[in-house]
Amino acid sequence: MEQKKNNKNNGGRIKEESNTPSEVFASCSFSSLGLHPTLCDQLKERMGFDAPTLVQAQAIPVVLSGRHVLVNAATGTGKTVAYLAPIIHLLQKFDQRVQRSDGTLALVLVPTRELCMQVHEILQKLLHRFHWIVPGYIMGGENRSKEKARLRKGVSILVATPGRLLDHLKNTASFVHTNLRWIVFDEADRILELGYGKDIEDILNFLGTIKNKDADPEVRMQNLLLSATLNEKVNQLANISLENPVTIEEPGKLNSSEKEYRLPSQLVQRYIKVPCGSRLVVLLSILKHLFEREASQKVVVFFSTCDAVDFHYSLISGFLWSAMPQSEKEQRTKFLGCKTLRLHGSMNPEDRKTTFQTFKTEKSALLLSTDVSARGLDIPKVRCIIQYDSPGEATEYVHRVGRTARLGEKGDSILFLQPLEIDYLKDLEKHGVALSEYPVLKLLSSFPSYSSKNQANKFVSIEMHPWLVALQRGLESFISSEPKVNKLAKDAFSSWVRAYTAHRGELKQIFTVKKLHLGHVAKSFALKDQPSIVNKSIQKQLKRKRDDKQKIKSKKRFISKSRVVSSE
Repeated sequence: MEQKKNNKNNGGRIKEESNTPSEVFASCSFSSLGLHPTLCDQLKERMGFDAPTLVQAQAIPVVLSGRHVLVNAATGTGKTVAYLAPIIHLLQKFDQRVQRSDGTLALVLVPTRELCMQVHEILQKLLHRFHWIVPGYIMGGENRSKEKARLRKGVSILVATPGRLLDHLKNTASFVHTNLRWIVFDEADRILELGYGKDIEDILNFLGTIKNKDADPEVRMQNLLLSATLNEKVNQLANISLENPVTIEEPGKLNSSEKEYRLPSQLVQRYIKVPCGSRLVVLLSILKHLFEREASQKVVVFFSTCDAVDFHYSLISGFLWSAMPQSEKEQRTKFLGCKTLRLHGSMNPEDRKTTFQTFKTEKSALLLSTDVSARGLDIPKVRCIIQYDSPGEATEYVHRVGRTARLGEKGDSILFLQPLEIDYLKDLEKHGVALSEYPVLKLLSSFPSYSSKNQANKFVSIEMHPWLVALQRGLESFISSEPKVNKLAKDAFSSWVRAYTAHRGELKQIFTVKKLHLGHVAKSFALKDQPSIVNKSIQKQLKRKRDDKQKIKSKKRFISKSRVVSSE
């Protein structure tokens, strides 16, 4: 494989010149990159890699060389193996076999519990025939005493979330890290976005990021930073943690200064423009269509709040429906027959772990989640991503859709937008992301008609479609008859409105709470009436803003009059 290397002030920048952007895998083999034959066998037998991805083909030789590395590549390009494989290769090459008493030799920092478990799982597969190299993990929510016991015994390669790692560095005397050779920052942008910047600084100060430059190169610290997007904070972290790094970018990835993001060519991206009051019934219709069209598939739906995830999970799990409601003899069955799971940050850590593992192993399932699932997670065979609540920054959109169309496989994404939010598409276009419109009317025509054919053809708007009207009526009846689900609906309504007001910067002009019709918002949670408490709080908030503006105007008029009087 030919590689073109340009030396720059910060080291080198490697780009693949011989492959088109649509290609994922390189034409070389893992063995040709210099990896141990047994490790190559593990990559094929346990990971299913017949050949390295283009990012792996570029990164592995550089990591083996001992250089500091900055990998800027999209999610789903095999970045985890790109750093784990060469580290394992180097560890098994030690003159004296690695022992538990050596303590931690390689440290991998990740932003979330789910990603921590995923990296550890990959480690276990790769280390199957290198049993003397011990993997382990520590993360928030786990039993600290058990973690302390594992660290006391010795963990060769440790995967950790920043907060829990800093806790053990400060308080666990038996944690041996004096022989540390590698620090890896995986999903660095997400680590910083979650507010771990101060923890990272403390960790680096505690460990000493770069050893004496005059030290033997064989025992010097090597740091690796991997991120799907580069921003000011990530660049700052790279400056303090990396020494003269080699920067590796995936083929065809546009320069980060252009603020454009490259997505897999096999990813079909669409948006659906839905009036607020019809959002819920359209979502359920799309899900029903997806699982009835292809029973064996995985779908992820993203929501903005934990309350919204809990509500929709309870709704989908309990809502019964009759295919032909006109017939009294028709038996009512679950509207969606697929296995449904939920995942968000307020769940019990053990439940989060179980959900994550279950969704990975299921052949067909629906996952309702917040952005806790949006970064780094490699879940096999996810066919469709639905962004029911719009993401904030364009980077979040990219990370969400990155859960599908991974490593060359096909994938679909659907973004829900209200008519008043349609300008969000222009914001995505600034970053090179273009979406086509989803054929919602064609979808609705595939469902049984709840009125005469002529009436069905005469409807003017989506919200008046007979199928959606009947479905909305059924949902509202279910919610009003189930006190627990009704309470969840009201909580979800409240948190959704609060989240809607939290958009920042230019997006605040698109997602404007003052333009919302709260009655229609309530309808999107199958509530017949909008919760009065939330309505009053929102109205008070808007009134307070109007009063503040009026006070400012009055003050300006008073100052102006005072100046006129004083001049006279």
